Amino acid sequence: MIQIDPQTIIIGHLFSRGPPSRRIVSLSPGEGQRLAADKARLLLDGYWGGYLMVRIDEAGAVRILRDPSGALPCYFLCEADRITLAGDIADLASPAPGQVDFEEIARVIASGDARGRRTCLRGIDELIAGECIVIDRSHVSIEPWWTPWDHVDPPLEMEVADAAVRLRETITDCVGTWASCFSSILLGASGGLDSSIVAAAAAPRADRLTCLTLFGPDFDGDERRYAAALADSLGLDLREASREIGDIDITRAAGPHHPWPVVPLGAQTNEAIHRRLQKELSIDAYFTGNGGDGILCSIRSAVPFLDRFLAEGPRLALSDTLRDICVLTGADKMTVLRHAWSRYRRAGGRHVVQYNASGLCAEFVARIEASGATHPWLAAPDDVLPGKTVHAAYLMRTQQGVELYPRAVSPPHIAPLLSQPIVELCLSIPTWMWISGGLNRAVARKAFEGRLPAIITRRTQKGGPGGFDLAIYRRNRAALLEHLRGGLLVDAGIVDTTLLDEPEDRSWRGTERIQHILALGAAESWARWWSAPRI
Repeated sequence: MIQIDPQTIIIGHLFSRGPPSRRIVSLSPGEGQRLAADKARLLLDGYWGGYLMVRIDEAGAVRILRDPSGALPCYFLCEADRITLAGDIADLASPAPGQVDFEEIARVIASGDARGRRTCLRGIDELIAGECIVIDRSHVSIEPWWTPWDHVDPPLEMEVADAAVRLRETITDCVGTWASCFSSILLGASGGLDSSIVAAAAAPRADRLTCLTLFGPDFDGDERRYAAALADSLGLDLREASREIGDIDITRAAGPHHPWPVVPLGAQTNEAIHRRLQKELSIDAYFTGNGGDGILCSIRSAVPFLDRFLAEGPRLALSDTLRDICVLTGADKMTVLRHAWSRYRRAGGRHVVQYNASGLCAEFVARIEASGATHPWLAAPDDVLPGKTVHAAYLMRTQQGVELYPRAVSPPHIAPLLSQPIVELCLSIPTWMWISGGLNRAVARKAFEGRLPAIITRRTQKGGPGGFDLAIYRRNRAALLEHLRGGLLVDAGIVDTTLLDEPEDRSWRGTERIQHILALGAAESWARWWSAPRI
């Protein structure tokens, strides 16, 4: 915590803008008023980090700003005579009957874009990153002091090579600055591009950086060859751990400290592995590449073609973007053009929230769709290119559930790619540059060419825990279906049990149903945890 003056404190990590960025441990008295003035413009332009700023003005009004990265959680509960804010949801709510908001659970399950400020616990809201809550004697209001829309305009004459240089410098500075704050870091390293970039940027400034790769029972879930290439190239210690089915208890809530049921059942094995490694390594921070896909604009559609046409008109370079999309997606030119036109006719090509009603009762889904998106970042200004509405939606998704474990009992979870300077730069890079050469996240790949093995920077396919999820389902199928049939979600009218009654499909088509059932099972366990009274 930085006590600037009697009226101003900053909680968390604060860094001056670089490069090179510098950690701020104190500020001179009197700086508080300057930093908070004009909607904290000096603070937001000159500093970054993972922080909350609390300012009490002369009239007694309190302003609390959550930094644009959303690195520190902030929830609030408004009651008749007071408002309470906390970084841990357990400080605002205790498990008890009536605590769970089942309609909000249905909203989160139906769409990753549908959530807004409300959590799935009644009366508790989230202060969204970049927002300031203003509390005075008469009312409470929320003001957007930072928004993605202030950063989507590209610098003049930006080229892919220039963007790559700037991105490398910014990521190296921000991730390295985060790494310098901790003595022992455990990095989840799958061998994918995002976590590998974090490793490359963190390694030079970390006292001790250990990589951890998890592998599952199938080929797609085993990425040890990529993780080993990363560790060898950077000279890092690599630990390998098998995802163990014995760590999974479908009746136990995964991540109950989250105010949304977003943590999958399979994460229980990650937690068990982390506990074992904590005893050996004395970890004081968990690092991850989480959010990289969204921040580095891993887009796979005809939208970059629309963006370039709307921004530059029918120039020769537009054919390059058309070709890039064909290479990226495998579609022919006429198919891409048809999709671009179809998308433009639908809301001008802008991002539209999609809902998946599978396994949910139609009444709930109809109400959710009718209420529409509630997150402020999904309400874009009229003059924003359609691809940037997609990019902002990606960014919004990265900030759901930033805490790996409760900070009161565990080291912090740092997702350094969410750092404000990185996010702002990425928002300013046009979408067509992100697919240059027919590769997704092309600017990031080019930025770290030579610093990462080619097997990683040129990698186009990514594995995942899908095979482990199937193993969880197959071992626990009967118990999982019984868990849901006799559960709170069915009692609340959320779950349509016809999904549970469908015959098993052993083809690839059956995996979507299985993933829905697993997600519902995780939500059921979360709801039971929060609904059970504690003595």
